[in-house]
Amino acid sequence: MEQASVIRAAIVIALAALLDAVVVPYLTFGFFSPRLTLIAVVFAVAPLRDLQAVLLGFFGGILLDALGSDLFGVGALGGLLAAMLASRASAVRRRGSERILLAQVIGLAVAGYDLLGYSARWLAGLGVPQLGEYAVGGMLPDAVINALLAFLIGGWLLNVVNINPPTAGKSNYSI
Repeated sequence: MEQASVIRAAIVIALAALLDAVVVPYLTFGFFSPRLTLIAVVFAVAPLRDLQAVLLGFFGGILLDALGSDLFGVGALGGLLAAMLASRASAVRRRGSERILLAQVIGLAVAGYDLLGYSARWLAGLGVPQLGEYAVGGMLPDAVINALLAFLIGGWLLNVVNINPPTAGKSNYSI
């Protein structure tokens, strides 16, 4: 069984939040853009325990808010949602199908994040498009593109966070 490093997960999430603040504004197309912090949260917290996952999801969401989100608090709720979905999905995953399952979780987390952002902008009285237009032209393509991106880079992220346990009682020398 593989162990997961909380420190590595926190570093991956912090780097993704930094990339999200610096690079992603140049990759935005209409209503959708890559959500690197949410992708990092899902793949980094999947092998962790539930409390560690929720705390790291909140950490990633606060970083997302602090480094340039529209309304403060939406990123924190989105990070919590992504971490909760990832921790529940990791309880039922099978070895070898992690990337596919977590890519689906990314799609759900991004759709939830977009819906939270839409609701927050609507409640704040800011200009928002019609919900149907936003759902078809913004949330759905955003969720699909981020799920595809997560599937492509997910295996690498899982390998960064997971560490191999020491082999107890085994020697490299044989007689």
